[in-house]
Amino acid sequence: MTSSPEAPKKWLLLWLLLTTIWGFSFFFIKVASSFLDPYEQTFARMGFGALALISMVVVTRRKFIVRGPAVKHLALISVFAQVIPFTIFAWAIHYISSIAAGLLNSTMPLWTAILAALLLPSEKLTQFRVGGLLLGFLGLLVLLGVWDVNFQANWLAYTACALCTIGYAFSAIWTRKIITPMNLDPISAVATQLTIGAAICAIFAIASPHEITSWPITGILAITALGVLGTGIALVIGFVIVKRAGAVAMSTVTYSIPVVSTLAGIILLKEKLHWYEPVGAVVVLLGIAIVQELIKPKSFSAS
Repeated sequence: MTSSPEAPKKWLLLWLLLTTIWGFSFFFIKVASSFLDPYEQTFARMGFGALALISMVVVTRRKFIVRGPAVKHLALISVFAQVIPFTIFAWAIHYISSIAAGLLNSTMPLWTAILAALLLPSEKLTQFRVGGLLLGFLGLLVLLGVWDVNFQANWLAYTACALCTIGYAFSAIWTRKIITPMNLDPISAVATQLTIGAAICAIFAIASPHEITSWPITGILAITALGVLGTGIALVIGFVIVKRAGAVAMSTVTYSIPVVSTLAGIILLKEKLHWYEPVGAVVVLLGIAIVQELIKPKSFSAS
């Protein structure tokens, strides 16, 4: 990421748009879960996203990506950043609120910092940053409310959501490290990525024993918005942000997503916000700020 003061202008508006889209995605997931099982929802989500972007590729006369190395890496990201986490969130939303799901999504930068230290030579974990990680994970325990009976009854769903964001972190770093240097067109790249993911999900959706008994208009609108906006358009925006500003800047989208998802959950779904959820989220974000060196000790700053 460049240090020029002009740099944020190239991606800040995209960052705000992505925050809004992904913030409402948890609301859409909750509504779509009323008639689709996790496999069907993930397939429909990625399918709608793929169709939207394939249409854009055709209309704008872009080229489809068919080169071996690029397709291989896009398929890898599709599995770890879409197929697995999308399915887990769609399953977990039956047991936890969309508010909790959105807040748990904010743990992504913690995993990004760890993976960046392992995969990017320029990234190092100092003692201060390790302290930030420990603080972040302490905040995660508070956010989960590990002492609460609600967590104890649905601990697997909460834990799965927290862990599956590792896939998002891996995607951001792998895109920056491997895919960005390939100079792929964002729309063509994500169209390929979602097409591969939709094909994988189709197998599980067809094999699913669940039978759709109703087609509520709200559910149809929700899954369409989740696919076209929350998956197709949003991933293109994310791809551009990583290319222009880096993986860390991309991961900071999770700072504001919980605000949007929480408001949507409270206002639109009438969900209850537990006191420890926003408190834990604040501690998590404080830890992330330390890890990303937005907060530094005086001696470190002076050096």
